[in-house]
Amino acid sequence: MIQDPVHQCYKCQEELVFETKIGRLDTCPNCAAYLHSCRNCRFWNPSAHNQCDENQGEFIRDREASNFCGFFQFRIVGEDNSAERNAAKSKLEALFGKAPDKPGLPAAAQSPEDAARARLEALFKK
Repeated sequence: MIQDPVHQCYKCQEELVFETKIGRLDTCPNCAAYLHSCRNCRFWNPSAHNQCDENQGEFIRDREASNFCGFFQFRIVGEDNSAERNAAKSKLEALFGKAPDKPGLPAAAQSPEDAARARLEALFKK
């Protein structure tokens, strides 16, 4: 049996059921966050350029506000694109080397800013 996709509000994690296509100004019934926003889109990726995996998407200043993006697709809970991300990450590590760990912290506990600073300092270290 095929199960219907499950959608969730990015802000309150409330499960959402759509009977029709969502409109640009539709809001979450639980927290009133805009549903047609970058944060609810399957292409939203805070680590990507322009925070969007869709390379033709236009720049949107407020990622939580409603927008007119024609590429918007509501994110499905459990949708896994980690294989694609892991492949890209391994290519970058092969090109630039693995990021050095911050002393005293496991790699998972480092913020992206700390990891970037550690790599930069290691690059210019005498």
